[in-house]
Amino acid sequence: MEKKGSKLAGPLSNALLTVGAADSAYLLVLTEVGKPPSLCGVSGPVDCAKVEFSPFSHFFGVPVALLGLVWFLLVAFLWNWNKGRWTVPYLWVLATVFVGYLVYTELLIRSVCIYCSLAQAMGVLMILPILLKEHDGS
Repeated sequence: MEKKGSKLAGPLSNALLTVGAADSAYLLVLTEVGKPPSLCGVSGPVDCAKVEFSPFSHFFGVPVALLGLVWFLLVAFLWNWNKGRWTVPYLWVLATVFVGYLVYTELLIRSVCIYCSLAQAMGVLMILPILLKEHDGS
């Protein structure tokens, strides 16, 4: 019999991964065309353009949004087809460390991108389905 946490883990992970991938894809397209995200045109502490077009928006020449998109798609594949029994938790740790780096860069820039923060939150919140799955031993 499938346990309650196992039933929740799949839909929750799919929702988090879908939102994260869609948000990362949106940011990647905007980065490549050189346009700041809509609904984020305010200046000061919330300024997506300042974050998106900063030197920190690329990591060793690769757009951070592309790294996010690849991470979300890879985790979705492993979670749904390989069940990601041992790989997804390690990928979560990697992502959480990288999110820490990204938050640090936003502090250096002195601006926050709400779209970037959404993708970061989706990645960090992936701990919930991981824990649900582990708790039920599935």
